[in-house]
Amino acid sequence: MTNKSNRHADFVLLTLAMSATVYLGFWFTYFGPIVAGAYPKSSPLVHLHGWTFFAWYLLLPLQAALIRTKRVRLHRRLGYTSLALASVMFLSGLTVVGVQMRDALASAEPSFWLAAGPAIFATLILFAAFYSAALVLRRNGAYHKRLIIVASAAGMGAAAFRILGVAFGQVMWVLPASILMTNLFIVAGMVLDQLREGRIHLVYLIGLPVCVAMELGLYLATPTPAGQVIARGLAWVGNSLGFLY
Repeated sequence: MTNKSNRHADFVLLTLAMSATVYLGFWFTYFGPIVAGAYPKSSPLVHLHGWTFFAWYLLLPLQAALIRTKRVRLHRRLGYTSLALASVMFLSGLTVVGVQMRDALASAEPSFWLAAGPAIFATLILFAAFYSAALVLRRNGAYHKRLIIVASAAGMGAAAFRILGVAFGQVMWVLPASILMTNLFIVAGMVLDQLREGRIHLVYLIGLPVCVAMELGLYLATPTPAGQVIARGLAWVGNSLGFLY
């Protein structure tokens, strides 16, 4: 019983660390400027994405704490809120990326989105895929909670980019490093598994290489013909959903 209780406590601490990292990253470029009244005028969709993102990562440690305190029924009820937030996060994020890619491809000037768009798209897909898997396996606690950790780590790239950008400036290596850096939380989960159970769960053994391969793969593919196909596909999404922006 003690070991099981410790495992639940480990997950609460891990999710708190993830949420703290997200809020630190977005404080620099979003929450801080909003509080100071200095945030530039933006589409309402950008704010919708930002605040659903904020709420989802606020709910993340709360859900872990509810399992820790054996309030399973409330955890399941809040799961519907989590699903609604995740759906809005994904759709609004996809629309923002699509519109930015559309505008970047239409411009003759080089832009951040031409280099970053496909890699950011990778994080959205990974978040949606692992979160969906967590929903399917929600009755299997061991799989469910680890799939949530992988999904949450995949969704943190934008926050990590802001942290590294503030620390080191907008140098070239910051983009790939920030996307890959979030996988350290998956590694932390693997370390906790090894310490508590003497083995690493299958979810992490699959999730870590899948995340690294897709994130790094799409980043490296961006200047290639395959990457350009993805960029044009995202621009098509921007054209199709741009009326929401």
